[in-house]
Amino acid sequence: MQASPKCKNEPKKIALGFALLLGLVAALGCANSGEGESDHASAVAQLDGEPITLEAVDNRIKSELFTQKFPAGQGDSALYSARREAIMTIVDEKLLIRNAEAANLSPEDWMTAQLAELPPVTDSDVGAFFAENQERFPPEATLDALSGPIREYLAQKNQEGVRTKLREEASLNISLPRDRTPVAAVGPALGPETAAVTIIEFSDFQCPYCARVAPTIHEIAARYPEDVRIVFRHLPLSFHGEARGAAYASICAGEQDQFWEYHDLLFANQRALQEENLMGYAETLELDMASFEACMVAPETEALVAADIEAAGEVGATGTPAFFVNGVFISGAQPIEVFDGMIQEELAGAGG
Repeated sequence: MQASPKCKNEPKKIALGFALLLGLVAALGCANSGEGESDHASAVAQLDGEPITLEAVDNRIKSELFTQKFPAGQGDSALYSARREAIMTIVDEKLLIRNAEAANLSPEDWMTAQLAELPPVTDSDVGAFFAENQERFPPEATLDALSGPIREYLAQKNQEGVRTKLREEASLNISLPRDRTPVAAVGPALGPETAAVTIIEFSDFQCPYCARVAPTIHEIAARYPEDVRIVFRHLPLSFHGEARGAAYASICAGEQDQFWEYHDLLFANQRALQEENLMGYAETLELDMASFEACMVAPETEALVAADIEAAGEVGATGTPAFFVNGVFISGAQPIEVFDGMIQEELAGAGG
């Protein structure tokens, strides 16, 4: 699981493999302090005759690894995703064992029997998958070289289909809570105030990752015109010398009801954010230039940006883009599938 792309003010945190992550989450949730129950409880050190057990040592390591992976206020969304995936892994294991026992089979034999009832993966299936996804493979990749991995992947998809069917037939209720941070929804917005889901974005017009996610924001607004409200707040980073001026200019365009049009021009021309360019974009939109220029130097404009920067610091948004979906923190230029999944989950919780 890699760090999400974003413009950052701080060093990268240590990344752990997801397999290790699941292991440590399970271990932290099931820690047993009782001694004498296994070799794990045996002493590995003595301090003035007091034993230090291997379990105590390992729990300390697990706790430190967990903190590194999910630093307070920065890994809330990733932690939720990891916990939810761990829940689904446990659910799948329990359902597999339950159905295998009912058939008087081992879990492995039961799964094998289920897969045997499905159509086998054919050469045609492999070829079709390669053709459909060829743009995602390296240019030098060939069907012959990838046929084995593709066949294995398709077989794994069949197994996932069996697990999905088991889940659909079971009664499953997940009440895993999310960490939510209250963030004021003040600023230019897309969508109605009555929307069930509010997405607040802290962004920087000079940040390349913010430009990358801008089309995603418009797509979300198009998909959920009544259910989602998207609010833009400013976080020009200190090492982006032209970002603050661009923020001022966007506010001034917003004063003439053209914020989003100006927003799109800034991201489309991210390498040209000097003052003369900002004025040119205003002229392109046929704004009242006298009002625009007066707004650019108005103390109220500077105060709005300063307030957004202060608000970002208060909620732990140190890099851009930073999103809060009904208060749930998402870091970086995530694909629309990430937002879509969260929106669907929030709508389901709101009865949408």
